[in-house]
Amino acid sequence: MDPVEPASGPMILPMRKYGDVTSDEQFDIIFIPGGPGARPGKVPDEVLSFVKQQAPKAKYILTVCTGSWILAGCGVLEGKRATTNKAAFAAVKADTSNKIQWIGKARWVVDGNIWTSSGVTAGIDMANAFLTHLIGEETTVFIRNIIELGVREQDDDEFAVVHDV
Repeated sequence: MDPVEPASGPMILPMRKYGDVTSDEQFDIIFIPGGPGARPGKVPDEVLSFVKQQAPKAKYILTVCTGSWILAGCGVLEGKRATTNKAAFAAVKADTSNKIQWIGKARWVVDGNIWTSSGVTAGIDMANAFLTHLIGEETTVFIRNIIELGVREQDDDEFAVVHDV
């Protein structure tokens, strides 16, 4: 329960531990970030257990960057379309099930209730699309105009070419 120092940004003070979530608790939205710690062998077992327990009944599961690698490792992406960070794309694809359809040219991919995005800024684009899905275009555009956010479309992915995906 000590403060967590992320790679960037402010310290985060945890409110609960993954292991404290009971089997009868269900979260509506699960968000799995990526980054240097989102690799096989680096993710604590309690995080993997939490994802495996929550995923089947979650209304939505969202990942950014290599967070999809974690989701794939939990078996949640079997038979699904997904994307991940382009710099790690080849490694993620090679390390995961061949029953996952990895989409190389995509800022984000939606398959049912699972939303995966490639890099960090693609995650912002996905968040915009997710917000539109939840509350509608008019309100999302209003919010986007207040924060001055320009967004790209799902297939506007120059980084697929950069990373030869």
